[in-house]
Amino acid sequence: MTAFWQLVFRHQKVFRRDKMQVFFSLLSIIIVIALYIVFLQNMQLDAIAQVTTVTDATKAMVNEWLVAGLLSMMAVTTTLGAFGIFVQDRDGHVSIDFLTSPMSRIAIQLSYVVHAWMIGLLSTVLALSVCIVFLGVTSGSWLTIGTIAEVLGLLTLSVLLASACNMLVIVFLQSQQAFSTFATLVGTLLGFLCGIYIPFGVVPSFIQTAIMYFPISHTTLLLRQALMEDSMASVFMGAPASEQLSYMLQYGVVYELHGTLLSTTWSVVYIVAWTVGLGIAGALLFMYKKR
Repeated sequence: MTAFWQLVFRHQKVFRRDKMQVFFSLLSIIIVIALYIVFLQNMQLDAIAQVTTVTDATKAMVNEWLVAGLLSMMAVTTTLGAFGIFVQDRDGHVSIDFLTSPMSRIAIQLSYVVHAWMIGLLSTVLALSVCIVFLGVTSGSWLTIGTIAEVLGLLTLSVLLASACNMLVIVFLQSQQAFSTFATLVGTLLGFLCGIYIPFGVVPSFIQTAIMYFPISHTTLLLRQALMEDSMASVFMGAPASEQLSYMLQYGVVYELHGTLLSTTWSVVYIVAWTVGLGIAGALLFMYKKR
């Protein structure tokens, strides 16, 4: 076990040493923030103004909607950036040295997964801390301890899913150039697949269905529900329930699949099932590729 943790901490040191790799893992987040400041926030506020009065609680709700998307994206991009060490080691034939050690292949693979999970969780928790201050300062309303605890649990689950997903894909990337191209593509697609760049209700129905089957989008969904619960209750107080439901469907706070509203429990089970399945597939693929 000592050798295992030494390998994990070795990955950590190598990752932190490459400042550009850390920057590019956060690049998609910077782009989303810029887009939000330029037009995404006003677009939502204008739509809400058509059905109810825009207040500070409304702005808080819209900001929480963004924060949920950012945290979900960060879970993916930071773990993917951390897995860059895996590609770097293989490209530089360092992984061959690891394979000659007494450690099993599963343990070697797991060291990269644990490294990515630690980087992803640390990054998202730090981001959450900044977001809590941002939401409190801009709206005058601070998240409760219960909400923060719920979000932390969801972030842990999100980072686990992202780590399993990225491990499965990263095995196929044979060079640093391929990794960089893939990372750029992921950063771009996530904004659409998590309903951040374009509201969920605007895209065609077949794309909506694809998004609802995309497991990472459910982490965004659950984070939105946790963060926006109190502000939505305040914004839509006295309004017909149909107006709140319409907003939630339009902006991806709830999913309606085949005429049925998906419950929180359903989303959690779906995420866990995908995490386990991807983890097993990644382990088997790693062993096969290293024969």
